[in-house]
Amino acid sequence: MRMSSASAAEHRPSAATLGGGQRDAESLFRAKPMSEIRNVESATRKNIEDKKEELRQLVGTRYRDLIDSADSIVHMKSLCESISANISSIHGNIRSLSSSSSVAEAPTIANPNSVRVNVYGIACRVKYLVDTPENIWGCLDESMFLEAAGRYMRAQHVQQRLVKLEGFGGGEVDQSKLLEKFPLLEHQWQIVESFKAQISQRSHERLLDQGLGLGAYVDALTAVAVVDELDPKGVLGLFLDSRRTWVLQKLNACSGDDAGNVVSVFCDVLSVIEVTVGQVGELFLQALTDMPLFYKTILSTPPASQLFGGIPNPEEEVALWKSFRDNLESVMVIFDKADISKACLSWLRECGGQIVGKVNGKHLIEAIVTGGELGTAEKLIRETMDSKDVLSGSLDWLKGVFGSEVELPWNRIREIVLEDDLNLWDEIFEKAFVERMKSIIDSRFDDLAKTVNVAESVRAFSEITGEKINFQAYLNRPSTGGGVWFIEPNAKKLGLIAGNKTSPEESDFQSCLTAYFGPEVSQMRDAVDQRCQNVLEDLLSFFESEKAGQRLKDLAPYVQNRCYDSVSALLSDVDKELEFLFSAIKKENNDSEAISPAIVIEKSLFMGRLLFALLNHSEHVPLILGSPRLWFPRFKYLPISAPALSSRSTNKVSIPVTSNEGSSRNSWNAFTNGEHSQTSELDDDTSFGVASPFLKSFMQAGSRFGSILSDGQVGIFKDRSAAAMSTFGDIIPAQAAGLLSSFTTTRYE
Repeated sequence: MRMSSASAAEHRPSAATLGGGQRDAESLFRAKPMSEIRNVESATRKNIEDKKEELRQLVGTRYRDLIDSADSIVHMKSLCESISANISSIHGNIRSLSSSSSVAEAPTIANPNSVRVNVYGIACRVKYLVDTPENIWGCLDESMFLEAAGRYMRAQHVQQRLVKLEGFGGGEVDQSKLLEKFPLLEHQWQIVESFKAQISQRSHERLLDQGLGLGAYVDALTAVAVVDELDPKGVLGLFLDSRRTWVLQKLNACSGDDAGNVVSVFCDVLSVIEVTVGQVGELFLQALTDMPLFYKTILSTPPASQLFGGIPNPEEEVALWKSFRDNLESVMVIFDKADISKACLSWLRECGGQIVGKVNGKHLIEAIVTGGELGTAEKLIRETMDSKDVLSGSLDWLKGVFGSEVELPWNRIREIVLEDDLNLWDEIFEKAFVERMKSIIDSRFDDLAKTVNVAESVRAFSEITGEKINFQAYLNRPSTGGGVWFIEPNAKKLGLIAGNKTSPEESDFQSCLTAYFGPEVSQMRDAVDQRCQNVLEDLLSFFESEKAGQRLKDLAPYVQNRCYDSVSALLSDVDKELEFLFSAIKKENNDSEAISPAIVIEKSLFMGRLLFALLNHSEHVPLILGSPRLWFPRFKYLPISAPALSSRSTNKVSIPVTSNEGSSRNSWNAFTNGEHSQTSELDDDTSFGVASPFLKSFMQAGSRFGSILSDGQVGIFKDRSAAAMSTFGDIIPAQAAGLLSSFTTTRYE
């Protein structure tokens, strides 16, 4: 037994001490008195007892190890004796076989040797089957699926050969005798046979693992082709189906609530599509003289003589393996290029439909809610589509095909694999993005319809102005008291004198308009204008693309129609309100539904100001309804015509973006001088273009208002209007005079 180094260190000084004591025992007795000698003796004896106890403890703790070691030694001796006996037996058998080949033996001795050889061959084949499950498990654990499939097929050949071996006494092996000799054979073959489904399942699962190299996928494909007996068409279909599952997994994992997340998923899915098409070319498409990778892998195996190790005389198994390989080669015919292109195009379009279709009950693209987000999404998707990094795994293959480095790998892949100048953006995304842009436009105008409610605004205005107003007192008010339409004249005159210091509200034309329109009309005008502005901003952001020309042709009429419908609906609501007022004014004063004439005038003027504000002081409504060439100027050179509302619009669609103050004054002067028609009739050839129907509706509102007033009321109101016109001719546009005049002349005449 070995001691620890510490124990050995402790023993060394004691041994030295004792050794020295023995050598100098006589000198010790001469030099030391008896008391010290007794102390040395006592210390020495105590040290001896301590060491004995330490040794006893050490043996006790190591006893089990000592016993185990002894048992192991005995077992090793037994095994060595058994091995020696087996070697001696083998040596004797070899000598007997050698002697039987040179010396003729009696028939009674030859038959036992033949039986022994047959039994040995059967035993080796049974052992091959017994070792097969462990071998296949090891291959599956290492993801060597093709090797596992090959081992399974060879085990099948060995099983087939077992029942064809010569029997113990000649002829084929009797199955009952074989099972009697090897009782576990049937159970073992059932275990081996169960691995066929496991190899197929694990290979399918391998194809669904993302982020692996192409070698891993081709190994799984070839394994499935071997065990499931698939032809190249079936293998290609399996590969594309697995990649379609990739696409669905990525799409289903997206919540669809965040635009950035959705765009990222679109880019990832597009990468899957490009990589898949490139790998299809590398796997199945023969370029130049190189064999495609799939065929090269499945048809290249070691020599058959090296595949049945441990089996004596495996000629029959080798013949079965070669027959299997010949059949496999006859099935694995290289794909026709047109078939590959057709399959890939069909798969690509199916994936495209899944991308833009409903996922978990909704379209992912609906997470993009503005035209700006659509434009940004398109840029990111196009960058991914043209990225060299996405197809980095196929660059070496492309270099081998074209003989040089490839700068635009996707363009080259679609040339040789798809045989089509297919644009992924046009094929998958363009239609969906345009439709989404239309949905965004619809949502803007639907929101406008919800926000601007004429009936509620008129009721709110009535509550502010009050329901009980003395109509005669209202008409007899002095002109200096102001009115519904105009600012106080005297204050305005002072503001127009040169050199006087005026407040910002008096000097700013827009402030005057806001004061003139009132807060309710201004808010409604701003709401309409703001949403039209948002629509234009969405459109222009979406037009930042190489598809701008086609999109402008598709979306310009669409947005103009939607704008026309929205404003027309607003005018229809105004007309309904005027119709209600027209009916109410005819009722007798004692009627419970009668409305005060003053309230009628207030409401009518409120709606007149609303129409006037939308017609002449809305910046973006006429811009949308005008020529699309007027929409940031970079589109003015596009080779397109500008359709605007076709049947609904006028022949001339050019609409000024802003009002010209000087022209307004000239129009006003022309009106006051009698040169302008008092009815302010417009035809389709005026410069108002598409907006002329709105102006006509505006004039019709004035005519309806004129029909409401009595002759005396019209006269009083006309006098007040004329006085106001002469005072504020420099600030009120001509159309306002036309409206005001139509309020009086229609009924008066």
